[in-house]
Amino acid sequence: MASPITMDYPDNGSSQTSKSLAGDIMSATRPMHTKINKLITSRLPLAVPPKAPDSGPYACGLLHILPIYMTFERLWLDILDTPPGDAPGQISERMHTILKEIHLPQLFRSDRLRTDIKSMTGWTDDILDLQINGIKGTGELSIFISHITQVVRAKPHVLIAYSYNLFMALFAGGRFIRATLEKAGEEFWQTVPEHIKPTMQPCEPAPIIGSSLEQIEEINHSKNIMPLRFWSFDSENDGEDLKQEYKTKLLQWESELTAEEREDILQESVYILENIGLLVGQLDAVCSEVQDDEKPVVQMPMRPSLASLLGGTQFGARLRDSLLIARERGIGNPFRSKSLDAVENEKGDTATSTETACSGVPKSMRFAKSLPIPPRKHRAAKDGLDLHTKSQRRDASGTMIGPALVGVFGLFFLYVIYSRVGGVIV
Repeated sequence: MASPITMDYPDNGSSQTSKSLAGDIMSATRPMHTKINKLITSRLPLAVPPKAPDSGPYACGLLHILPIYMTFERLWLDILDTPPGDAPGQISERMHTILKEIHLPQLFRSDRLRTDIKSMTGWTDDILDLQINGIKGTGELSIFISHITQVVRAKPHVLIAYSYNLFMALFAGGRFIRATLEKAGEEFWQTVPEHIKPTMQPCEPAPIIGSSLEQIEEINHSKNIMPLRFWSFDSENDGEDLKQEYKTKLLQWESELTAEEREDILQESVYILENIGLLVGQLDAVCSEVQDDEKPVVQMPMRPSLASLLGGTQFGARLRDSLLIARERGIGNPFRSKSLDAVENEKGDTATSTETACSGVPKSMRFAKSLPIPPRKHRAAKDGLDLHTKSQRRDASGTMIGPALVGVFGLFFLYVIYSRVGGVIV
């Protein structure tokens, strides 16, 4: 392990603070960390059963994350491959050394993301590249990618912000996410999605026909491995040793950063998490469009109601004709409160109202003239009293009819017995 540079940089103004850079990053991003954790954990169930029938939604999410890792990891490697210098556009020897020392190839995620996506979709590298190029130019992701390219070229030290926030996050919340995805089971991950949004590129199962025995065994072995390589590490302790090594190197070399560079790293850390939140919003929009486009419109069968029956053309016309005939003949509701004067006044308007209401009746149909309405003394205000009187009479008659019938049948029964007994005696 190399030791920190001991050369004197009179203009660098190296920062000397009691708090580590990692601690400052955590303090600066704590509010955003809480927000991002809620956003991701609330949407994680949408990528696994029973919400998701296959790995399509998860592959869609990885397609939007992959360009971010590809961009800053490629820029980092380009810096390491370029000799340092003092000319404009060149990186200084000090910063070149810092980025070289904290660089751990095992932490880079681009290749693992590509492998996971190809494992789920069956795409070739060429097809995957086409999907990446199409997605990275859309929405908030396009703005984020452009910003990463510009800011890293202007301030290479902000790569520390990207490495810390996007690598170290895989050890905290990433463990929980991986455990949740693993619970979906191998059958779920082996199900080939139909296509992946938003590019609608169809997926293809892994080819087996025409392959050699060794290739078939390799394919079967790969099928038994869940496409979760993005969340795992090639190390003895599943990345915990890599995390500790990275933090140790960062703590060892952070003293070579200037106060301005440290501030740039803190600001960029906040910006990274803010854009992750915006990217989640973009994925929400993509998923909502997917649900609107693919969700079948299912109409539940409904029981026929009286309104639907009356809505029929023929039945409705017949019912209206019957009501008009009943109205014309004066057959109405006996409980309707209407005075005799109102009834007399309506006689003159019967023909006009009938003519208007029956405009839909064929001309070949003719109705008889209105019948005379018999006078009813208790039609209006005395309706209630008349009904009450009639009900009392019916009650009284009902109470009298019962005993009378019993008496008649009793006398008839005695007569029959007496006649038979008398005949026997005689």
